[in-house]
Amino acid sequence: MRVLVVGANGRLGRCVVTRALVEGHEVTAFVRNRGGLPEHPALTVEIGAVADQADRVRDVVAGHDAVLSALGNPLWLTGRRGPAILAAAMTNLVTAMHAAGVPRIMVPLAWGTGQSRTAASPLVRTVAATLIRRAYRDFDAAEQILTASGLSWTIVYFGALTDREDTTRWRASTQVRTPRPLAIARDDLARFLVGAAERDTFVCRRVVLNGDRP
Repeated sequence: MRVLVVGANGRLGRCVVTRALVEGHEVTAFVRNRGGLPEHPALTVEIGAVADQADRVRDVVAGHDAVLSALGNPLWLTGRRGPAILAAAMTNLVTAMHAAGVPRIMVPLAWGTGQSRTAASPLVRTVAATLIRRAYRDFDAAEQILTASGLSWTIVYFGALTDREDTTRWRASTQVRTPRPLAIARDDLARFLVGAAERDTFVCRRVVLNGDRP
């Protein structure tokens, strides 16, 4: 399978690229800069901005079987600042995928986004509506764009991401409930994204990843 990974040089993105290569896929990493990506004969790096360069996105998407997103918005609660890009990125990707006939897209979104907000705790709903409302409004818009796209999308809700090694103790569920445990390794999320893209089990479904259990 030929997969395009957007946001590929972030912490999650590098995990997704590595997992896709381990599984034997041809991978294209679409990034602003190459930093942090491995040298590998099955890895191609394309430079560009997925939220800002619609023509570039269209050119890069063509010829792939699936798109795996590792994009996110910097949350000022974590000390990082930056523009909200997810809705713009999804708009460009959906348009390019329709033009190129690429059907499958996997997108992870933070717990409390979109449809998952109704199942989130009062604290999460309050924080999403106040302290990080800009980012969560963008996440909500991205989800709406995906679900109305006519593509074979999968939305993956996750809780707190960690840098622990991947495990086999996490669980994917189509029941939209608070992830228990909330914490999940980035490598585990990457494993799910790549594995689910290979199958039709979660096409046009929302999935919650429950973290690893000791």
